[in-house]
Amino acid sequence: MTVSLTVQFVNLVSLSASERQAVEALIDRCSRHDGFDPGLHFDTHLNADQSMPAWRVAWAQVKETHEPFGTAAEPASTMIGAACVFSPSRQEGEITACVDPLYRHQGVGRNLYDGMRSVLKKAGVGSVLLACNTEFSTAAAIASRFGAKPDHAEYRMTLPASGLAAIQPPDSVRLTPVNSASLEEFIKLSAAVFGDGDRDWADFARSMLDDPDREQFLAHTANGAVGTVAMGRDGAGYMINGLGILPELRGRGLGGAILDSCLVVLGRRGATHIALEVDADNEPARALYRSRGFVDQGRTEYWRVEP
Repeated sequence: MTVSLTVQFVNLVSLSASERQAVEALIDRCSRHDGFDPGLHFDTHLNADQSMPAWRVAWAQVKETHEPFGTAAEPASTMIGAACVFSPSRQEGEITACVDPLYRHQGVGRNLYDGMRSVLKKAGVGSVLLACNTEFSTAAAIASRFGAKPDHAEYRMTLPASGLAAIQPPDSVRLTPVNSASLEEFIKLSAAVFGDGDRDWADFARSMLDDPDREQFLAHTANGAVGTVAMGRDGAGYMINGLGILPELRGRGLGGAILDSCLVVLGRRGATHIALEVDADNEPARALYRSRGFVDQGRTEYWRVEP
């Protein structure tokens, strides 16, 4: 019997149900082998350019030929690599990839990154970040070969269900869901909080409203809206994203009140796993999350490279 292997790379705007299942199986294999989540996210529908391929996947096709008759079995396909791009604004795109442990060091990862870079260049995205878990040295080596330079790092922090028991609902802040009536307020406040343009936030907001797994909130005090936060499904748990306060109101405890409001909501829903990501240099935010029981669960380095 002769065994031949071919690898096919495919760009996809979105994943079908079977393709998502194959990506999830790939993530599981990588996580069990490496001891950490490779960090692929399925929220690519929040990308500013909805027509841009958000995924590049690699399929290995194994074909068996039986001697002496030369009869060939139908090739069996296995997803051996996947890369996704997260680009909620047209200014910057973030590429994350993972490769099946059995197929590493054969150029699959480089092809995935390079293919996604080409997608971003064609879409007119101005800058590219390659996301590399610090425990996965091969990814960092790929980034280095692209001429990428270290940009920043983020910690993924998680809170077990037991950490929710001590959280009390704050009196100073209430969360209100963003809907079509409050969309313009959300766009302008987000631009003021995070510094991006209104156009980028308008694109993001429209995509966000269509996302059944993400809930976007405005945080209000008695004086009006002061910040934003989002909660989204993350596998069997939840992810807290985009917690931000208006610059002139920072340092007054509002971030902690917004976080507590989120945790109270998730606790009432019976959440068993809550995660968030925070910039490694943002020590005040990391201290806030640690004070609520969050612990570090991995560090991701971001390397900047021109598309």
